[in-house]
Amino acid sequence: MSRAQPLSAFRLNYASSSKSKAHDIPDPIGYVEEAVTKKQSKSKAPVQRADPSALKMAKAWELAYSPAKSLPMNAIMLYMSGSGVQIFSMMAVGMLITSPLKGISGMNTAFSRFASPGQSLLLPKVLFVVCQLAGIALGLYKCWSMGLLPTETSDWLAWRQPRTPLEFSPIH
Repeated sequence: MSRAQPLSAFRLNYASSSKSKAHDIPDPIGYVEEAVTKKQSKSKAPVQRADPSALKMAKAWELAYSPAKSLPMNAIMLYMSGSGVQIFSMMAVGMLITSPLKGISGMNTAFSRFASPGQSLLLPKVLFVVCQLAGIALGLYKCWSMGLLPTETSDWLAWRQPRTPLEFSPIH
């Protein structure tokens, strides 16, 4: 019966390998020796840092565009909620109208961290308000499509007759 070799027989002895064998093996892809990188880093020009006011302005523009990024998702959510007056569709419309109002009211505190002495944040703030108003308009359009907005004179005046519909469908 042959005796199995112990696991220690599979160990590699790195001390016995010669240096000449190590030089015959090519370097892996992307490997760079430390001495070469140190020489190259000394010869390069110093890295220029970005202007902090320019970075703040870029972040202010990013904040200004952020309400517009959620409009497609909100539009799909309103479409999926249906045109009936139900609790889910009413909550979706309510959130769509109130969250931009909260955003507009807290606009100055949101943009205060990007204020720089030499730059005006007027244009990013205007864009922020326009994007928030687009969200409110989307919510009001949904209210109109559900028939919740008073758009006819008969909605305002009791003595006016409601408009007769051009079509009638028993299934509505």
